[in-house]
Amino acid sequence: MKKGYNKLLEIISNGNVYSGQDLAASLNVSRAAIWKSIKHLQALGLEIRAIRGKGYQLLEKFEFLSKEEIRSMMTSKSKKSCKDIGVVFKTNSTNSYLLNQLDNESIHGSVVFAEYQLGGRGRRNKKWISPIGSGICFSVGWRFEVMPISLGLLSLYMGIAIARSLNSLKIKEVGLKWPNDIITMGHKLGGILLDIRGESTGPLDVVIGIGINYELPKYKLINIDQPIIDICGASKKRFSRNMIAANLLSNVFEILHDLQTGANLNLLNEWRQFDYYAGKEATLILPNEKITGILKGVDEQGSLLMLVDGKLLSYRSGEVSLRI
Repeated sequence: MKKGYNKLLEIISNGNVYSGQDLAASLNVSRAAIWKSIKHLQALGLEIRAIRGKGYQLLEKFEFLSKEEIRSMMTSKSKKSCKDIGVVFKTNSTNSYLLNQLDNESIHGSVVFAEYQLGGRGRRNKKWISPIGSGICFSVGWRFEVMPISLGLLSLYMGIAIARSLNSLKIKEVGLKWPNDIITMGHKLGGILLDIRGESTGPLDVVIGIGINYELPKYKLINIDQPIIDICGASKKRFSRNMIAANLLSNVFEILHDLQTGANLNLLNEWRQFDYYAGKEATLILPNEKITGILKGVDEQGSLLMLVDGKLLSYRSGEVSLRI
């Protein structure tokens, strides 16, 4: 078996009912091995129903990510910047995957997608796990010989790339929350995580991690400490995961290409148009204090601006919590 469970998933991904005996024969294993693999897939978050006397059925069809399909749907401009695309079934995190590659080879223009991440991370190293196939999770490697903009701006620019993609899908109320959250209709749809190797004044390798909720199980939407949403729920449509992945990659690479070639790129006004919480009262959570004020957008370096006790102050880091 191809790691057992993912070969099994390839067979049942169409949503049809398959008997344990037929699955065992197809994969040349015992029925006990099939049962064990079914349990493993269920543990990864897939909803698989056992039908007495009939077999097993995946309740929602599963579309595997395909590097060939993704590349075929990317724009011509973005393909020139994309060196290679990889898809792994399971990894600790796609950012860690590329960072490990960087120890031995260049990752400039490399992309890796994962169907499932064991140790996905959010801000402040918070653990972030989504059920298998429920998101579009990937990382892009890029090398800057000289950093053309501040690192704070790079995170904002990647947010713009994602927002452009979502707008092209006609998703309503697309917005951005400083510094790296993707918002739709007031709910979190995804996020960005940058990992940096090198010095800001010299050659710099950046790994850009992006995670977007595609279709989360209902229990995941309930059992979480913040309002979240997925693309299928926001759009009321079931778009192809590969199409969305290609759209996201195209917008990411086009911005990276323009930065690399020295294009006069100033996207701050566009970011401000997507700024979902401008003018709202919020609390900025820092390592040793919390600051409450009115959100006033960002400055030219990508730092957060807040009106605090009548003074306009800027902050390079922190987590914004909206006051409800």
